Amino acid sequence: LIPMFTNIPASLLVMLSGLLITMTCGTVIRLLALRGADPELRRKRLSSLRTWWGLALVLSFSIALGRTGVCLLLCLLSCLGMREFATLVGRSAKVSRVLWIVCGIAVANYALILMAHRNAFVAFFPIAALLGIPVARLLQRGHEDYIRSVGGLLLGGLSVVYGLSHAAYLYILPETSVGPVGPAGWFLFLIILTESNDIAQALVGRRFGAHKRHRLAPAISPNKTWEGLIGGMLVTVALAVGLSPWLTDLHGATFEEAIIPQALLPALLGILVCVFGYFGDINMSAVKRDAGVKDSSNLLPGMGGVIDRIDSLSLTAPAFVYFLILIS
Repeated sequence: LIPMFTNIPASLLVMLSGLLITMTCGTVIRLLALRGADPELRRKRLSSLRTWWGLALVLSFSIALGRTGVCLLLCLLSCLGMREFATLVGRSAKVSRVLWIVCGIAVANYALILMAHRNAFVAFFPIAALLGIPVARLLQRGHEDYIRSVGGLLLGGLSVVYGLSHAAYLYILPETSVGPVGPAGWFLFLIILTESNDIAQALVGRRFGAHKRHRLAPAISPNKTWEGLIGGMLVTVALAVGLSPWLTDLHGATFEEAIIPQALLPALLGILVCVFGYFGDINMSAVKRDAGVKDSSNLLPGMGGVIDRIDSLSLTAPAFVYFLILIS
């Protein structure tokens, strides 16, 4: 590990330091806002704050390790997410055994990224899951709950494994091989935009959409409002425009002949992340509502489970990747 850390570019260290400084400022603001708050609300918010710090430190450590660290982190999150998804589908002995097959395919999926097999990665998981999950379930015999278990695990695999792994795929794309901090900058750019969009939609929706007259999906996620979506989009676009020169090469030679004017690319990526982040969020909200639960688990104090944290990223990551490929 020591040689890997000694090779960290100074520019990446600056970016990671900036992330932690931002976290510190946000912590101070949160603590000031919680003075005099209801004890139960204060306890919940502080628990969430501690979890955010834990995630930020683990993420920073993984990024510092490069592609290997990011693949290991996302592979772990994918397997934990699949474990939660299996519970939502209806955990049974048969589902549990098929779950091991899915996790094995997930490990192979991330291994392809580690070995930089770009073309193989795109096709591997959908085909392997489509073959592996039904066959593993059929070998167990019996048709009880077949559609729900196979269909549920396929949906979970495509979301929390294949979709999420596109964030690591940024490390081996030709389009993201250049930039102020290399592929790590593009990865950090996607993560910051996705998580900031989630937070902004929640805060703006809570502040300006409290009347809930302008709900987007009342039957699935009653707290989602048009005010939150628009506010989140404005924040995400502003961040995309501000951070793109520091983390990406959107204004560089790679995209000089893009089918879209270069000046518009950061803003369009911000809009893309906002829209797909919203659909990733309500996609998992629909799964949890169908399962009759609020959170996918209690693994992350104050936040719920892994699925609750990566739901938006499961769609923003592939949308981000294929947008870059399309325009380059």
